[in-house]
This record gives sequence, structure tokens and C-alpha cells, in this order.
Amino acid sequence: KAYDENGAETYIFDAGDYYITAAANAHAAINNILAAKSEKPAQKAEFVSVYTPDNTDTDVTTYATDSYSGVTITNQLQDCKADVTYLTRSDWEGTFPTHDGEAGTQISTWGNEINGEDGVSYTYVKTASDDLIAELDSFSSGTDVAPETLADTQIVYGADNGLTLINMRGLDFDDPLWDDLLDELTADEIYNTIGVSGYGIEYIDSVEKPFNIDADTAAGLLYGGTGAMFPNAMTLAQTWNLDLASEYGTMIGNEGLLGGADGWYAPSMNIHRTPYSGRNGEYYSEDAFLSGVVASREVYGAASKGMYTYIKHFAFNDQENHRGDRDGQFSVATWFNEQSAREIYLVPFEMCMKVGDVTLNYVEKQEDGSYANASKSIRASQGVMTSFNRAGATWAGGDYGLITGILRNEWAFDGIVMTDNANTGVFMDGYQMTEAGADVKLTSLPASARYNFDKSDPATYYYARQAMHRVLYTIANSKSMNSAMPGSQIKDGMRISDKIKLAIDIIFGLLIVLEVYRIFRLFRPTKKKLAKLLAKAEKKAQKKQM
Repeated sequence: KAYDENGAETYIFDAGDYYITAAANAHAAINNILAAKSEKPAQKAEFVSVYTPDNTDTDVTTYATDSYSGVTITNQLQDCKADVTYLTRSDWEGTFPTHDGEAGTQISTWGNEINGEDGVSYTYVKTASDDLIAELDSFSSGTDVAPETLADTQIVYGADNGLTLINMRGLDFDDPLWDDLLDELTADEIYNTIGVSGYGIEYIDSVEKPFNIDADTAAGLLYGGTGAMFPNAMTLAQTWNLDLASEYGTMIGNEGLLGGADGWYAPSMNIHRTPYSGRNGEYYSEDAFLSGVVASREVYGAASKGMYTYIKHFAFNDQENHRGDRDGQFSVATWFNEQSAREIYLVPFEMCMKVGDVTLNYVEKQEDGSYANASKSIRASQGVMTSFNRAGATWAGGDYGLITGILRNEWAFDGIVMTDNANTGVFMDGYQMTEAGADVKLTSLPASARYNFDKSDPATYYYARQAMHRVLYTIANSKSMNSAMPGSQIKDGMRISDKIKLAIDIIFGLLIVLEVYRIFRLFRPTKKKLAKLLAKAEKKAQKKQM
């Protein structure tokens, strides 16, 4: 299938012959197909088959609805196209790429490395229009929902409905009981969860939600695990081994079970567009399908142990320069057309969304008031991390078309969506984020939240309540609630195992201090030793004078 953004505005399936081959590399694959199509091939075509579908005209319906949700697929990212001519097969010569803008005076270091000399590697400059600057300065998500239409939203805080989060484990996302639970939340709890959830999501006393550890990085858990690190994503992708990818995800899940991490800020799956992209060490490949196959197996393996994974960076993260986490930077704008987004950059994320279900175990209330063991299937992929960059002029973490149009609606995703590190990103507006369909900010301090939570405003409350629903749904069905039962109370404090670890650490720390002191005493010069050294030095000095 291919994406036709200009005509059908959805996926299409062209008529004709499809050549399928297996080869050692891309060059050999092309040669196989050329040989198969030639009446007098210069070489024998190997491992080539031809598939001719039944349709004689372009099929615009078979792939026009999402295979998971059944929702109609149509253009969502039309504002992301730059004011340039895109290359097309129908006019190779007329659309072949040229420099965009005019040569500036700044020399590109990367360009010099490629070209080998100064003066041929100047960066190109294009002056932004006033309209574009206004878009870049805006905090608009691009939603088509006017705030006035939410004026009738009923605002409820701190209701006493007798529910805790463990009561919700195993319930469907749209179960009406969720409304009763969400009514119990206080305004402060909503603000703190949405605005300040960096590297962990705080306790929520009103619903007995425990603290959650969300751990970095793509090569293991920096905390909340055992300290084990693993080879990088490229190494794993180069094995072409799905079982190994699944086992890696399972190992990460086991690390979380041992060390306490509930969420994992990984796997990372943006595309290697050039060898110079800033996060290539975290990303798998220049190939979208290979990236998706490996990443999705990691997601599934970790989810099988109850861990939710924040697949990242959603989306179009192409470079680390000017990403927006330094003073005076407001995030780089990434431009693309929707065909490239659908056929390349979003493919790994979509594959993770559709990798399958894992089994969730829980207890279910019976008619007589007792509880019985139960299980159900839930989606393996439960978390997403958005990116620093902009999709066109709009910050990706606050883009309605990307997050609600594609992720929430087309892919029917009900899990948690978090920003990338937002401690210094002045463009990462909290209201824009929730309006777009995302949920929480990766910040550490309230001063960094940049979330104006007007608790009496119907639109602000509406979007915040939706965000809290998705956060709590994800956590309720994760390993975070393992061993909890209806009626359980969250005890704020250290586990016995943590106390034992701390005691061992203190003992070993004291032993190290004592050993250092012993060594110091052993080699510390005494008055007697100093006198001998001084006498020896004086004798040497006298000999030199003679």
C-alpha cells in the first residue's frame, strides 16, 4: 500500500505486477528485479516472485480504514509541509530537489567533513514570513473543538465515592465507574500529576495510587532496576533476531520487577535519516519496518511483565541541535509531507501499537461481594513519549492532528502520553498539550511545569480530566498495582527489602571509610620519620656544597 495525500487522501493499493525478492543487499535486490523484468537478462534472476492483485484500478478502500480501530484514515498533517516542491516520479526533472533559500555565511562543520574544504559547505538561509513566525509563537494545538463548546462541563473535585485505583484494575477504559473515581481527585492532585511527572508519577492519596518509577534509558534502566546495561539499539537491530528482541524486552521487564521501575522511557525508534543525527545510537535503523519489528517485540516483552513502555520520540525527531532545551531556543521545526510520515516516520510507532495483547491478571468482584481471580487481554503498548521538535510549526507534543487525529482516533490508543524533558522547554505549554490529547509533562519542579491549571475553567478541567483518566487507566493495569487488593492502602515509606539494602550500603560505606583511615594512618609520616627525612635532606645538601 502507499499513501496518497493529494488524491484519495488515504492509503491506496495500485493495480499491476508486484516484484518480490530476497537478496544479500539492496543492490542485489534491484538487480534481481531488473533481471526478472528483462526479456534478455544479463544475469539470472534469483529469488524473485511476481504478485498480481485482482484489482485492475487503484484500490482506495481496502486500506482506507485502520486495521485495529476501524476508523477512517485521512490526512491529519497537512500543516507540516514546507513551502517547497516535493520530488515525484511523475516529474523527476521538474521536481528534483534543489537548495532551499540562499547560501549564508555560516559554514557547516558536517558539510566540510563531507566535501573536504571550506567555502563549499555554507548553510542555507530562508527568511520566515510573518505568518510563520506567528505560528511558531502560538500555543495553538490545531484542534477544531472550540473552548466555548465545553462550557457545560461539570467540574467535580474531592467526591467521596469510596473507590480506589485497585478497584479499576481490569475494567474497560469506558466503564462508567471511571467517572466516579475521577470525581474523587483534588485540584492539586490533578495539577501535580499533569504538570510534574518527571521520572516518576507522584502518589495520589484520594484514590490510593502509589508512586510510580519511570526509568530512562534505551539501553537499560538507569534506576529502578539492577544496574545492568545492554548493547545499543543498532546492535540489536543488526541481529535481525525477533526472539532476541522479545527477550530483551522481557529482561527489561524483569529488571523492573526486581528494582521497582514501572515505566520505561524507551524503546526509541526514530529513523536514521543521516549518519549525523543526534540520537542514532538510540534508534534502530534507516529502515522503518526493521525499526518497528524490533521495537514492537521489545514493547511486548516488557509488557508481559507488567511494565508500560514510553515509545519515543513521537514523532519526527531528526536532530538534537536547537531542540529547545537551552535558553533562547524554541524547538526546531521539522517539515515533511504526509506521505513520508505515513510510509516512513510513523511506521515503527504504528507497529508497536499493533503488536498484540498481553494477559492482565486481577481480582473481580462477584455478585455476593466476594472476589475471584480473573484475567483478560490488554494492549501491550500503553505509553508514548512525544518529542522536542515541532511538526511543521506546531510542537509535536501539542499537535492535535498527530496525537488525537492519528494516535488517539486512528490507532485507538488510550494509554499515557508524556512529553520529553520539559524542565526548560518554554514552548511546551501544558494546556496546549492536554488540548492536543497528551497527558503529562516530564518535569521535576512545579516552577518548570508551565501549566496554567485554572481549576474553575470548564475547558481546562475537561482536558485535564481526560488526561487523568488515561494516566490512571495505564497505571491501574500495570505492575505498579501488583499484590494490591480492593481495600488496600498505600503506605508511604520504605519496603523491608529497601531497608536491608540501605543497611548493607551503610555498613559497606563505613568499612570503606575505616579502611581509608587505616591506610592513611599506615602511611602518615610521624614526627620521628619527618626528623629522619629532614636529616637525610640536610646531609645531601652538605655534600652538594662540598
